[in-house]
Parts: sequence; structure tokens; C-alpha cells
Amino acid sequence: MHTIANEGAGLLKARESSLELHWRLLAAEAIMGWVPPFVASRIRTQVLRLAGLQIGKASFFWGLPTLVGPGAIAKELRVGSYCGFNKGCFFELEASITIGDHVAVGHDVMFLTRGVPTSGVSQQSADVSRAPITIGNGVWLGARSTILSGVTVGASSVIGAGVTVIRDVPENTLLTGAPPISLARWR
Repeated sequence: MHTIANEGAGLLKARESSLELHWRLLAAEAIMGWVPPFVASRIRTQVLRLAGLQIGKASFFWGLPTLVGPGAIAKELRVGSYCGFNKGCFFELEASITIGDHVAVGHDVMFLTRGVPTSGVSQQSADVSRAPITIGNGVWLGARSTILSGVTVGASSVIGAGVTVIRDVPENTLLTGAPPISLARWR
């Protein structure tokens, strides 16, 4: 009984030490959090830049994204030029996320850089892995799609709505949950 109490206190202490307040991001939320989505997107993006995010020229956010992770998370997200992000985007920034130029991101898209190995390990003893995500130039990500850790989506690919991407997607590919279809055939 004494051991369980000590373990619980250790977990609480570990959680407290891993929580860091991201003051600049909190300030950005205080400034722009009350503004409705699809209003003042350029100003919202400028406030996110001032909070430390690396966002390219002419990119914008419709609604504030959710950014979570330990440490200096603003350094883990790099967004190229001419990108558009719909409301409800979620970025788990335990590893880097790099988004190319001319990328369109639908509503409620999730970028998850932390994962658990699924083969050969029991869930209780599974180690958490962290791996970067890379999105190529000209990619379209459909609403509520999820990009998992370690995935690279090739240039000019289209990910359908609601699709969970678990492995790399080649360039010029349409992924709708069924086998991937080459977009190069249609050109």
C-alpha cells in the first residue's frame, strides 16, 4: 500500500515537471481566441508568427490551431508559403512537423507525432515513439484526416476526408482509404 502511494506521488511530480506554460501562445489565444473562425485570418496568422511560429508568406489560419507538446513547441512547427488551414487543426508537437508550400488543410485535421509500436509488444510495456511528419508541396488534406508519426506525404498528393495515414504516401497519389490511386494516370 505504501509503495502504491509513493508511485502515485512520483507520477504527479513527473506530470508537473513536464507541463510548461507557453506564454506567447497563451497570449495569442487571449488576443485572438474570441474572434470567430473565418474572420481576421491574416491578423490571426500574424499573431501566431509573433508567438514564435514559423509561418511562410501568405499562409493563413481560419481559427486558432491547437498546439500541444513539451518544451519549445513553436520551434517544432514549420509552415511553408501560400498554405491554408481550416478551423480545428490539431498539432501534437513532440517531434517536428514540416509543411511545404501551397498546402490546403481541411477542418479538424490532426498531426500526431507520438505513437506506440503495434507489433510484438504488449500495450502495458509499449514504449512511446516520436517521429517527425513531413507534408510535401501542393498537398490537400481532407477534413478530419489524421497524419500519424513518421509519415511523409509526397508532393501533389490528396488525402481524402476522414483518412488516417499510417505510412508514407508517394507523390501524385489520391488516398481515400482504399488502395492508393496514382494521380499521374489522369494527367
